[in-house]
Amino acid sequence: MGHPALEGRNYVVTGANSGIGFIAAQRFAELGANVALLCRSEQRGREAVADIIAATGNENVSLYLADFASLASVSAMADCLLQDMLEIDVLCNNAGGANGVRSVTAEGFETTLVSNHLSGFLLTKKLLPAILKLAEKRLARVVFTSSYGHFNSALDFDDIGLSEGYSTLKAYGRSKLMNLLTAMELQSRLADSNVVTSSFHPGTVRTPIWKKGGLLARILGLLLYPTMISQEKGADTFIWLASSEDSPSKNADGHYFFKRKRAEVAKFATAEDAERLWQLSEELVAPYC
Repeated sequence: MGHPALEGRNYVVTGANSGIGFIAAQRFAELGANVALLCRSEQRGREAVADIIAATGNENVSLYLADFASLASVSAMADCLLQDMLEIDVLCNNAGGANGVRSVTAEGFETTLVSNHLSGFLLTKKLLPAILKLAEKRLARVVFTSSYGHFNSALDFDDIGLSEGYSTLKAYGRSKLMNLLTAMELQSRLADSNVVTSSFHPGTVRTPIWKKGGLLARILGLLLYPTMISQEKGADTFIWLASSEDSPSKNADGHYFFKRKRAEVAKFATAEDAERLWQLSEELVAPYC
């Protein structure tokens, strides 16, 4: 037998203790990668690490804790991670959720905005030197979990935190649009490097997110449940983009995928908005870099 396909490669997965994040992390470990699970709950994180090691026999699985509703927490965790991983092959920005009512974090951000977008943006910024260092030797990748929900609403840069007209679906959809736009702009900024970025829609997956997004999300979850796909199917494009030799390399160009194919994006998902969002996000996370 030859060596596992990902032996010696460093993978970082956010939101990795459940759902498609856990499925993907387990697959990367199965393929021999060193996998860092970034989780909020220590108990659930430890259980996920133990389950992955037991299932794969790969003991190079580690846990890093951060509350993605806190930029300070994410920044501190990134510093710890960089001490242990000087080079990173793949960053999977997967953490996210839905909130039934509008709330503001202790740092002053609308919760969905920070947990689904700003924290991943900050993490990517802080880990980028390790990603670029790896890219001097071979292809590095950054993958964002987006959603078909990005079609729900264009961004309002005058009210990025939805202080008016908040709804669970609008907040979630806009955050998924931000994930898609961040992938586009990051690819543009790294065009001359050996890094490929992409985003994807996992499909309507049976995950706990439907129970956590308020009454409307729970109702939608019940209505859609018969047509929902398994977490394994939902993770397929994720795993493909992050690890497969036949997945897009430089020709991904920050594109958005569904079922292993490039998919259409909303007309308002423009390069101009991607650049504008990046600049605004840099301003918002600057105190935590």
